[in-house]
Formats: sequence, structure tokens, C-alpha cells
Amino acid sequence: MTLPRGMKDIRGAELDGIAYVRERFERLAAIYDYEPVWPSPLELISTLETKSGPAIRDEIYEFKDKGGREVGLRFDFTMGLTRLAAADLSAPLPAKMSSFGGVFRYDEPQKNRYRYFHQWDVEIYGRPHPSQDAELVEFTARLFESLPLPVTIRLSHRSLMESYIRETFGGDASAVPDMLRAVDKLQKRHPDDIVSEFSGYDPGKVRHVLETARTRGSPSEAEPHLDPIMRESPAWSGITAIVDSLRAAGIRNVQIDLGVVRGLDYYTGMVFEVFGHDDSTALAGGGRYDMLPGAFGREIGAAGVAGGVERIVSALDRPRTGGERVAVLYANDRVFGDAARLAASLRRSGTRVRLDIAGRPLKKQMGTARDCDIAVIVAPREMQRGEVIVRDMKRGTERTASYRDVADDPRVLGRPVP
Repeated sequence: MTLPRGMKDIRGAELDGIAYVRERFERLAAIYDYEPVWPSPLELISTLETKSGPAIRDEIYEFKDKGGREVGLRFDFTMGLTRLAAADLSAPLPAKMSSFGGVFRYDEPQKNRYRYFHQWDVEIYGRPHPSQDAELVEFTARLFESLPLPVTIRLSHRSLMESYIRETFGGDASAVPDMLRAVDKLQKRHPDDIVSEFSGYDPGKVRHVLETARTRGSPSEAEPHLDPIMRESPAWSGITAIVDSLRAAGIRNVQIDLGVVRGLDYYTGMVFEVFGHDDSTALAGGGRYDMLPGAFGREIGAAGVAGGVERIVSALDRPRTGGERVAVLYANDRVFGDAARLAASLRRSGTRVRLDIAGRPLKKQMGTARDCDIAVIVAPREMQRGEVIVRDMKRGTERTASYRDVADDPRVLGRPVP
């Protein structure tokens, strides 16, 4: 039996990594006082079309349910959370919400992202204020810091490039959507290819737009390269104020990048993306989208950020797990009871324990314990002295320890076992 294209089963180290990111995310979201919300995985098509129009049907799993209603699987958390924020008139504003879970997209499978994958997401709803934008960027920086995963956060404002594009094309606002899409392609395509794709526009003007979009650095480094219409814009003073606020909070890995425009048309203000060592693929991204709640019937501001969990797990330097894994091994059936009691004690302390329950000989038990961090071997000779053998599976070293001490406190194993 095979799975549908773009689907996969998740297990082992990848599942451990997802659980690790989730634990760090949910802990930080609670610290920042975001309400955890699990929006419905199934939405009406009319809800999902609010964000991107009928064209979204080509990118999602959509069908009619048994009642004939047109529905679709969620492709992100923003739609469900925004629908909820717009409907819950009793909730005080600003409303801060967080989500973590699986989403579905019917597009071509990509590296570290299948048609079903996981996202983390935080959103803020209420009257727009620069402190909300700063908090979203700060939260994102702190999350990657906690993993830990070195990243660069690239920040901009949609109106900077929008105003420059209108000026470049003689005030023609109709060029803005196409040119923003052109800028959004710079991360992965050569400028010459982009110019060719947008052949309906003056090539020289398209190149000017793309060259301006390459402006990147600290505010003082970026400002000399700005067109006067951008430098004098309230948007410029707004994002420089955000950078100053973040640096005052000790966050230094933020830079201005005019090439960050976030291709989706509903973004209305500050936008940002997060990059690790792979400069071509964003690990997270977000911004302000104040018009979206109005489409659900409530005129309130909105801003948020979401990250791709599988991509983040792949970018981590080493696999992350939910704690050290200990294998309790036994030399023969005579000491199995001692091994089982020791495993039970360790489990009660919260230690992840693997105990062979197939009656296999010690040699085969050792083979199955290779992916564990520590092996505790219960053997008749050592048990006569009240001891066990402790083997560090990563370093290949062995020593003896008191059976009772190990059972009472797993920290005597010599490695941090939560």
C-alpha cells in the first residue's frame, strides 16, 4: 500500500524534532501571553477564499462534504484565527493568539515540505500599533534563540517598494502588484530571468526596481541607497524605529531588506522573513495585514508570523529529542525482574526508557540500543555487589554505578536526563 502523492508518515528523529520545536514554541508563547487556540482543520471554501480569492482552490484540498457544502482543509492558521477574532466581539483587544499543528497545501512537494506539514503561528488583533510589530519580530528572534538556531531576520515595509514602483512607472499603480511579485522572485531567480518574465514592462524600469530591492543592511547602511520618496516616507521611520526598539532589547540579528515584500497581496505594512544558513529558503515570515479582518466583517488591525516546522528541524545542527533516551538491558532472564524494576523507577522520574520485552539475548539488545544515549546493563555478577554497568553509547565508555542510586536519581548516570 502506498500514500497519496505529497504525503508521508512521520516518525523517529523527525517526530522528536517536531515535538522539540513545539515544546519551545508553546513555552515561549505562554511567556508572551498568547492564548493557545486550535482552529478547525476544516473550513468553508468561502472562508478560505477570503485570503486569496477563487484561485486558492488550485492550491488546497477542497471538496464537497456529504451535505453538499463546499469545504477545504486549512492551508495555514491565519484564516481560522482571523475568522475567530472577527466573530468574537466579546474578546478584549488586542487579542493575542497562538497555534501549532498540521496544515495542507496541494502544491508541488518541496525540500522539507510535503503537502501535509507543520507550522507554528502567532497573531495579534486590535488597533494597529508599532509595538505590536516589534513584539512579533522579538518573539520570532527569541524562539530561534531558544532552539538554538542562528538566523537573520530581514525587515521591510510594503509601502516602501510600492511607492517606489509607482514613481518609477510614472504613477501607474497597476504596475505595483506585478512588480512586487517580481521582487519576491529575487531570492531564487536571476534578475535577467525575471526581466524576461515581465516582458510587458519597460526592461530598464524593471531592472531599477530589482536593483533597489537588493538594498540590505542596518538603517544607516541602507538609507543612502534609498530614493527620496522612500527616505521621506513614514514607513521608513516606522521600520527604523522597530529596529532601534529591537536592538534596545538586545536583538541584533535584524536588518533592513527592501527585497522582502511577501508575495501575498493582503500584506499592508511591516513585513519580515527569517533565514538560516540557506539564504534561498525562509524558515518563517509574517507582517501586518490590516485589511483581512474587514473581509470577515470586523475592521480591526491584524499582524502575525508563522514558521515552517519541518524546515526548522532540518536546519538544526543536530537532532533534537525530548530528553536523553536510556536503554535498560539485562544479561539473562534471571535478572530481568531487576531490570524491569529499574526501568519502572526511571520512567517514574520522567526518563525515556527502552526495555527489551521480546526476551532477546544481550547482544541483540545492545544492537537495538545503538540510537540511545545511555545503556544500563543489569548482570548477575554486578548485581551481587548491588551495581549496574553504565555505558555511554555516544562515547563508548563504561563504568559501574549503584543500582539503588540509579533507581533513585537518574542524574547519577552522568548526563542530563530530565
